[in-house]
Amino acid sequence: MSALFLFLAGASLAATPHADSAQKVATQPDAGITMTGRCPNGDAFRLVAYDQEVEGLWKSFYDYQGPVGKGTVKTKTVPKVMVSRVCIALAEIASDE
Repeated sequence: MSALFLFLAGASLAATPHADSAQKVATQPDAGITMTGRCPNGDAFRLVAYDQEVEGLWKSFYDYQGPVGKGTVKTKTVPKVMVSRVCIALAEIASDE
């Protein structure tokens, strides 16, 4: 999880193509890493990345809310890709399994 935080912290400092799409990264104990911001179209998004134990194995999950809708998905997809998917109203967000 700490490696994910370092990646997200570095990604949030990188220049973005849209000034309004800057992301905020914060850590919350027991809640994972929360990213919030604005999509290129101006709509707000929220993405929470966390690990959860499932049948004795730790799996990566995202809770998301944005133009695509609201939900939870189990996936190893990198946060940058998840943000882009959450910002597209008709995007398909599916679990890895």
